[in-house]
Amino acid sequence: MLDFPIAELITPEEQVAVARAVAIMASRDNQVSDSERHFVEELMGQMMLLPEERDLVRREFSHPSDLSNVARSVQHREARIFLFYQAVCAALADNKIVDGEMDALLFLAEAFNFRREHATAFIAWVRDTLDLRERGQQLLIEM
Repeated sequence: MLDFPIAELITPEEQVAVARAVAIMASRDNQVSDSERHFVEELMGQMMLLPEERDLVRREFSHPSDLSNVARSVQHREARIFLFYQAVCAALADNKIVDGEMDALLFLAEAFNFRREHATAFIAWVRDTLDLRERGQQLLIEM
């Protein structure tokens, strides 16, 4: 998990945009899993979104907005990195990234002017990090 002081680096409007974009990413394969919904709910809790903001985010599951329009409202570099990280985590919430999700991640990277090779390396790093954390938790249970 990336350690971001969210409130200090990301404006309230960007926080809502981040959560909306992550929900849009989760709906990319037309099947929002329980784990993806749970991930978005945890993210909204972490950012302490207001009830009406949470409702706006939840609507993205059934009626997703255009990802590029939502992504454009995220201006700060730190907010873009945070959004990209959260989007990768959301895509991996069901332990796989399907083609539509990968396309959306690469689209998001391009919209943020991240180089493709950096974006794909970052995606692999997040996947590896999550796998290692899960393996570590399993080892702790077995010890």
